[in-house]
Amino acid sequence: MTSASVRPVMDSESGADASSTFLRQIDEIVPILKANAAETEKLRRLPDASIQALTDAGVFRAGMPKRWGGTEIDPVTWYEAVVRIGTACPSSAWIAGVVGGHSWHAAMFPDEAQHDLWAKGEDVRIATSFAPTGKVERVKGGFQLSGRWKFLSGVDHSEWIIVGGIVPDDGNGPEYRSFMLPASGFAIDQDSWQVEGLQGTGSKEVDIDCFVPEYRTQTIEEVYNGTEPGKVLNTGPIFQLPWLSRFSYAVAMPAVGALQGAIDAFIEDNRSRVSALTHKAAAENTTLHVRLAEASIIARDTRARIVTTWSDMYETVKAGGQISAEARVRCRFEGAYAVAQCLDAAMKIFQISGGGVMDKSKPFQRYLRDIMGMRNHPFNVYETWAPLHSSALLGSPPAPPLMRHSMGCLL
Repeated sequence: MTSASVRPVMDSESGADASSTFLRQIDEIVPILKANAAETEKLRRLPDASIQALTDAGVFRAGMPKRWGGTEIDPVTWYEAVVRIGTACPSSAWIAGVVGGHSWHAAMFPDEAQHDLWAKGEDVRIATSFAPTGKVERVKGGFQLSGRWKFLSGVDHSEWIIVGGIVPDDGNGPEYRSFMLPASGFAIDQDSWQVEGLQGTGSKEVDIDCFVPEYRTQTIEEVYNGTEPGKVLNTGPIFQLPWLSRFSYAVAMPAVGALQGAIDAFIEDNRSRVSALTHKAAAENTTLHVRLAEASIIARDTRARIVTTWSDMYETVKAGGQISAEARVRCRFEGAYAVAQCLDAAMKIFQISGGGVMDKSKPFQRYLRDIMGMRNHPFNVYETWAPLHSSALLGSPPAPPLMRHSMGCLL
């Protein structure tokens, strides 16, 4: 099957029909992504065919506003799609979750910025780097950016990027902002992504020397107060969901898919494997039975959290409610904790897979290395979020004060 056979989601479809159509399209491209997984790793980015398959399946329109031709797919469906992609190719799932999710973030920017992105009616991909490693200077009409930013997943296939930077003190203290700029404003360092896990994400570094107009920026204060200008324009319920809660699951659910992919690869190998030491079938090993059973339950339970967490959040915003601080920190913790659980489960079955599992031709070792890479993302260090979650459980709801210079105040 080729990606050209995938039918785009139609705006006229109901929410339920659009969701089922979207997942059907994802299922149709899973074989393509799986077949390209080894090449993805070799290239250190997604092959063009994989990007085209994701595009044809509607991945990069799922978070776009309908007024620009997007589909505004509900979060339960969205994260389930990321998991399904991860069973085939974890790097592809990372790009789907992260780059695919950035269209939602861009919808929070002013209308003029959105017009720059989507007025031509095209699928637009956006890479990001929120660590403020470059220099920002306030100039007439906007800001001048210069320097280097790191870890822009999918940047080779992105027409735009959003980067974080700190505006120098103008009397009210330094201010953190997000800045949106086109491909003409940056150069990719093609040798900057030399890693052993998530190789195919192409999370490379860029050098920037670019003017960014004021309207293509977003302040921390807007996000903290929920007053992003895009919310006035894009009124669908998905745009009322918390930004960093969405992002936390975008970098967590690829691990859930990768664990299932690793389990599937493990089962395929061990159905016929015979121990060179005991000459017995590996499938008769009782230790293998225990490890496989444990890993399978972890894969199932972490996946089930999507429905539990995001159905509640989605119903809350559909009813006009606000997501509580307690729910946000729980979401942040459970997403990160799921990644740790997936890595532990994958390691347990790796330890009884035999020496042959380390052969580069075996897909299991790729799944394992990719989950290792995911575990090291700052949002996936669950130990960071445990104190916030535990404090809420103990009766001290988190209420961080506004810090204009840092993302650290955002829940």
